[in-house]
Amino acid sequence: MKMKRKNYMLLLSLLMIPILSRGQSIDLTDVEKIRLKMYPAEGLSWKGQSTQNTNWNKITETPDGKIWFCGGDHWGTDNITGPFAKSEKYERPWGFGNTALAYYDPKKDESKVVLELGRASALYSNAETPGHGKIHSNIVCDSKGVLYFAGYMGLSYTHEYTRAYYPKSYAGGALIRYDPAMDDVDYLGIPFPNGAIVALYYDERRNILNGITVDRAKFFRVNLSTMELNRYESVARMSRVEDRVREMIMDNDGFCYFANDVGGLTKFDPDTEKFVDLDLELPGQLKDFRASVVSSQNIIYAITTDGFVWSLNPHTNTLNDLGHILGMPDKGHYTPNIALDEEWERLYFMAGNHGGKVVEEALEIVTVLDLKKQKFYWLGQAEGVEGCFGSIVGSDHTVYFSCYGNLYQNNELVVDKEGNAVTRPYLVKLEPRKDLD
Repeated sequence: MKMKRKNYMLLLSLLMIPILSRGQSIDLTDVEKIRLKMYPAEGLSWKGQSTQNTNWNKITETPDGKIWFCGGDHWGTDNITGPFAKSEKYERPWGFGNTALAYYDPKKDESKVVLELGRASALYSNAETPGHGKIHSNIVCDSKGVLYFAGYMGLSYTHEYTRAYYPKSYAGGALIRYDPAMDDVDYLGIPFPNGAIVALYYDERRNILNGITVDRAKFFRVNLSTMELNRYESVARMSRVEDRVREMIMDNDGFCYFANDVGGLTKFDPDTEKFVDLDLELPGQLKDFRASVVSSQNIIYAITTDGFVWSLNPHTNTLNDLGHILGMPDKGHYTPNIALDEEWERLYFMAGNHGGKVVEEALEIVTVLDLKKQKFYWLGQAEGVEGCFGSIVGSDHTVYFSCYGNLYQNNELVVDKEGNAVTRPYLVKLEPRKDLD
């Protein structure tokens, strides 16, 4: 694969060549590397160094313009990440797994840690109990900037399906509410014992949190006014995917959507509490979705596990296949992130991540889909990034990606005492041009 190193602005000016989303594909012989500024997740220091080593969550922007993200240590009963010994689980104050919530302030161009999920969740993580080694679902906020997020265990997968007794096994994903203005943390409980939470959405009109667990795909709803918890049977059936359940969708009206075993979507009505299978078929071989975003007009945009982009108008059930992320419909390309710039009419992706089938030569390709022109733009390959699991377009059109991989600071690769590359979770930002041509 041919790689050239040029500065970011030169890359944007010379290499943003549009192609049709149909009938053409990326040229893998001419993929440029780009380096985006990184803001590492801080906190969780142990023995003088960061234990941060994972990032799988979606991110959000609060009304004050701050971008909220996090990083976890991924510690768990199955494995210990980083240059640490497993025996240290008896020494660390948070034991098996913890996560730090942070924000990036564009006005100050700096990030700050706010809280630790282990401390906020009232979950005792110790030498025998898996803790919240990461957040794998959404960080969401309401119109006033109050945040909601949930826990997910680290590398403790032998505990995931056991339904084992607590405290020997994972207690379950805890729901947390955080008000930045008041610096107030509320622990809202564990909706499904032993179940890590993999998706979380807030329905502000009804004051309800909707979520789903990873192990048994259990859908739940918490009414925050009454603290009533409703649990439902397993949904989000993904038998075509050799993986656990990873996502659900909620539109602006509070209706929820799940992939089903006939290649379409199952829709949940929040008022009648009824599930209906929609008469449609999703594109691609896997016929599912791995990430989604909803416009102000309530149009759903999503990308499948194998890289097919699609949109849905929930009011007409009109489904549009918007093409493959690389223009290679016969190739899977795992892309668990999507962001919408509604004013500029475009979608952003960090195409290709670890965790699923990918085209190895095209990992971490910063990709734009112009919805008006129906054209893909491949801006380059993000240097250092290994995975990206959340993205958002800020109010000023800046694009933020929540990533994991090799850390660069001051344009230099950060290494440890042995000279090995340091891997960290971090936020990166892209400042795209309005005219991609």
